[in-house]
Amino acid sequence: MTASVLPELLDTLRAYLARQVQAWLDQPEGARLPTLPVLSDDKVNVLAIAEESGIGAARQQHLFKRPELKSLVNAVAFEQGLKPIGGRMPSEELEREAVAHVRRTEARSNDLSKLVAEQASVIERQRREIEGLREQLRMFEETGQVLRTAVVRP
Repeated sequence: MTASVLPELLDTLRAYLARQVQAWLDQPEGARLPTLPVLSDDKVNVLAIAEESGIGAARQQHLFKRPELKSLVNAVAFEQGLKPIGGRMPSEELEREAVAHVRRTEARSNDLSKLVAEQASVIERQRREIEGLREQLRMFEETGQVLRTAVVRP
């Protein structure tokens, strides 16, 4: 950004922010709502500020990059209880969701491990039973006689 554009943007932004601060102060002190545009996570909406102030959406990046502009918006944002430009931090709720997701994944992993162990045990028991039945069939084929045996034990 050239030096000649910065004063223009500063003047435009200062006038806009002055109107927003005045609208903030005009509200009853106990029931004030933010007058700056806000995103769902209580962060200032830079695109909306750029459009509403007359800076324009095409030049909104200057609000992120230029400390002179950024600090003006952030000062008003702090006063109104909003998160500043560049202040998007993982919230506690997101952290709790991540921890809960990890716990659910670990529980699912433990359940799957138990299931795999049980299935391995069943497969081994079936293999032994099959071996016993094959041995009975072999004896029948050799002798031609049916052998009465007890239940094949695993």
